Amino acid sequence: MKKLLVAALLCMLIPACATQLRRADSKDFSVSVTDRATEKRYVVVLDSAADGPLCLSMESWPIENGSFPMGYEGAVLTTTNGPLHPKAAMTAYCPGGCGEVRLEPGQTLRASIAYAAFGDAEVIAADAARSLSFPVYPYYCER
Repeated sequence: MKKLLVAALLCMLIPACATQLRRADSKDFSVSVTDRATEKRYVVVLDSAADGPLCLSMESWPIENGSFPMGYEGAVLTTTNGPLHPKAAMTAYCPGGCGEVRLEPGQTLRASIAYAAFGDAEVIAADAARSLSFPVYPYYCER
């Protein structure tokens, strides 16, 4: 009976110790997406208007080569053949996440998303109906 009581107490305490991410208010940031068809990529810009630092999970922001190493379900490229999500280049798992991208107050973060992250860049470039949805969910950094 004592073990059951201890287990129940632990089940109640563990969630209480977990930190909740506090999403940034929409007034604290802006995002723009520009299609650079001749370069076969989209340019994304995240501007901070927050008083404190904003963070993003590394998994939700493109890396230098314009890809998302583990894919990113949030990015959707709409084409005449339907929606496409970025392909995952690796299948890593990072317990607790793979890190954060930090954006200081007033800072601008720029990146590119290559057409090739979604498939054949030539086919995508030739599709006049293409459009990228790239929602960004920054949160107020803990530290």
